[in-house]
Amino acid sequence: MIINNNSTKRNDCIQDRPILHLNHKTYKFLNRQLATFFIVSPILCISIYLFLGLRMNYWIYEFTSTFISFLLNLLFNLNAQVIIYPEHDIFPSIFIPNHPFDGTYAITINCIAGHIFSFIIGVILLVPSSKVGSIKKEFVWRKIKVLVISTSGIFLLNVFRIVFLLYFNFKGIPFDIIHESLFFLSAVIGALFFFIVLEHWLPELFISIYYLYRLISQKITKKWK
Repeated sequence: MIINNNSTKRNDCIQDRPILHLNHKTYKFLNRQLATFFIVSPILCISIYLFLGLRMNYWIYEFTSTFISFLLNLLFNLNAQVIIYPEHDIFPSIFIPNHPFDGTYAITINCIAGHIFSFIIGVILLVPSSKVGSIKKEFVWRKIKVLVISTSGIFLLNVFRIVFLLYFNFKGIPFDIIHESLFFLSAVIGALFFFIVLEHWLPELFISIYYLYRLISQKITKKWK
């Protein structure tokens, strides 16, 4: 009998890989999947963030500013207005007349939670699928649902954060105090919301992180035996 040593070693490696189980499902990932996810995801997140800052995407800031002004006028009748500058490098602003302070607020990339959206999109797009019992179409559909639900929820949460921030500042509360308070509150709510959405539709994100930990632990244990 002829034994292929390379094939035997490959099979041993495959058998030695950890297999995780959750909710009656089996999860197993390849090294290249994990490498792509943990190495490329940060690069993709940074690229998306830089892309959102381009002048061609200023319609996002204009839309957000218009929506915020609409809610300010609808809920509090503040006569808020949107200022769009002809210069290419100036973000649109919201102006509230009869304001006790300045009354002009620039809506920048961090105001629209651009860093959060970049993180969500960059991570979700590259979440690896299990090589055991995973259906590609179903996995892609779950990714789409998570993207739509999480980005929509974070967008609305952030818009209402800004609405109440501007309203309370209009009422005389110092900007820094109310900004930090609402930022912390919205960050906690947003993180819980994102965690629940992922846990329900895309648990592969958490499982792949734990899988990498198990894989590294397994190799370190074998090395020191």
